[in-house]
Amino acid sequence: MNPTMPVVALLVILTSICSTAAAGPANLQSISAAVEHVYRDLERTDGPGCAVGFARDGKLIYQRQFGMANLEHDIPILAGTVFRVGSTTKQFVATSIALLSLQGKLDLDADIHTILPDLPDYGTPVTIRQMINHSSGIPDYMPIVAAVYGDLDGNFYPGEMIREFLYRMSSLDFEPGSRYEYSNSAYVLLAQAVEVVSGQTMRDFAEEHIFNPLEMHNTHFHDNHRELIKSRADGYSEFDGEWRKHNTNLEVVGDGGVFSTVEDLVTWYNNFADNRLPGGDALIKILTTPATYTEIPAKYRDWSIEYAFGNMYLEFGGRTLFGHPGGFVGFVAAPFRIQETNEIMVSLCNYHFKGNVNRVFDSIERIYGVSE
Repeated sequence: MNPTMPVVALLVILTSICSTAAAGPANLQSISAAVEHVYRDLERTDGPGCAVGFARDGKLIYQRQFGMANLEHDIPILAGTVFRVGSTTKQFVATSIALLSLQGKLDLDADIHTILPDLPDYGTPVTIRQMINHSSGIPDYMPIVAAVYGDLDGNFYPGEMIREFLYRMSSLDFEPGSRYEYSNSAYVLLAQAVEVVSGQTMRDFAEEHIFNPLEMHNTHFHDNHRELIKSRADGYSEFDGEWRKHNTNLEVVGDGGVFSTVEDLVTWYNNFADNRLPGGDALIKILTTPATYTEIPAKYRDWSIEYAFGNMYLEFGGRTLFGHPGGFVGFVAAPFRIQETNEIMVSLCNYHFKGNVNRVFDSIERIYGVSE
């Protein structure tokens, strides 16, 4: 290096180098090293774990599995293991709504009562768009039902109980459109709206209009808890040092209910860069345009976010992550698309631990060599 080089010029060069490195794609060695480090505690045969995938331009370039899919029968997690993905489901409901809108079958800014007239009178219009971006004010049923009925051994609640609450709750938590407040209730009702407008079940509509066209053959809305799923992982939680399996009887879909794989979710997130669904650019614009709130903006944990149609934008380590984590008794999903490089990281775990979402953030930090 030239010792006489001006300091300003040197800083410009170094800044340019760092910016280029930060903006470039990940290399396979750094991906492998990061995942092996962050998930190393799950390298076991006596506990559940996670399946991890990293893709570029829609192609998986790295996959790794840790832990067991089923402890009773010593079945390990494999590349094709199917997981429940919790709230990651919401984007498929939102996409179904967007497709119906582009078909001219519903108006995103119409009052939900035009489709579900038996809902209670909220005293003010609540639009479909507000329900999708969590600004409807409709109370979230989960804490309410839990407060009244308790945990019910972690298996959650019969669908009739949830529907009863949704059709009895007439008070809104706030003025619709004014703020972001996460509502599982809104997405259960949105799934019902899809069914009313389309004349199909939520499962059948998504299969015909989303999953089959994208060849996501291991993804479906699970609306029958007695149905057997090939290669499905069981979900676990740890109690007093022992793993307990959850056998939920929940059949309500909308806020959750989708089962999927790492490969299928990579296919899904790549579709935002290369859309193969009807609607072309108009569909992608609907799905990726962030909502605005008149008072309080959106947050996920401690991060400020922008919430679009069932997905969120999150700035982390100089990168824009686009995705939607999900959690349900025994499962945690964390799929994210790195916008700048069209790279996708998916982590699906079969034990309920909030830190499993952070594993993706920690991996991304190590992969790209940047920090928050």
